[in-house]
Amino acid sequence: MSSMIRMPSIPTGPTPPHRRSAERNGPADTSAAKVLVLLDAFRGPKGVLGVTELAAAVGVPKSTAHRLLSIMVEAGFVRKIGSRYCLTERLFEVGNRAGSPAIRSTGLRHRAMPYLTDLYAGGRDTVHLATLSGTDVLYLEKLFGHDAGCASTAVGVRRPAHATALGKAMLAYTAHAQVQLLAGAPLRRFTSRTLHTDAQLERELTRVRDEGLAYDDGELQEGLQCIAVPILDASTGTAVAAVSVSSFRSRQLKRYAPQLLALSRDLSRAAA
Repeated sequence: MSSMIRMPSIPTGPTPPHRRSAERNGPADTSAAKVLVLLDAFRGPKGVLGVTELAAAVGVPKSTAHRLLSIMVEAGFVRKIGSRYCLTERLFEVGNRAGSPAIRSTGLRHRAMPYLTDLYAGGRDTVHLATLSGTDVLYLEKLFGHDAGCASTAVGVRRPAHATALGKAMLAYTAHAQVQLLAGAPLRRFTSRTLHTDAQLERELTRVRDEGLAYDDGELQEGLQCIAVPILDASTGTAVAAVSVSSFRSRQLKRYAPQLLALSRDLSRAAA
């Protein structure tokens, strides 16, 4: 593990297409690139956007945005609601085919579901399946009940890896080449408990490798505790995903440790 591991302070994942287009000329100026940037604009908290907002996000005239949106509506990827626009279920279909074969519905994600269901049934605490995407955790599945609290997680949402048990579980078993992607900026603090120095993070990742378990004690969100295990590619020993149990309730999540470790062994074999 490199002695200098840092992550971006803004947990938004890979650089959005519209930022990349501003950094270089060429293909980013094509209509296809602008359509991709329009799609990317819907990733924000507002699911329904107007032409003015979308044109500003792409950096094109409203007339151009309107023309591109008309094409996307006709293709079935965007729906018009009054004078505003939203994504359609077709993007959901396409999104569920995303990721490596190990993660898709025909691979690890599919195999993990019975284990996730067993974990949730055992204590009614929130259960997550996630993968590492750049410096972020990307949530693939979430099982929760009526008393799950207000956890700021959802399927398709990203959170900074260094501040989550899921992220630390995967960072501890990440290839050196991918670890190098984490260099460049200070670790962002979300609460007083967030690990925010290289030394703190490296000590924690060493402990995770020793125990096979990662923890989050209110590091991303006050009061939210979490325990997680990695799912490894058996042929390389690197993490392809992670599973966690989290709760706002004042209870010891360590009771899930034996079940989580067994899950990690079983699904790591399946991920080979």
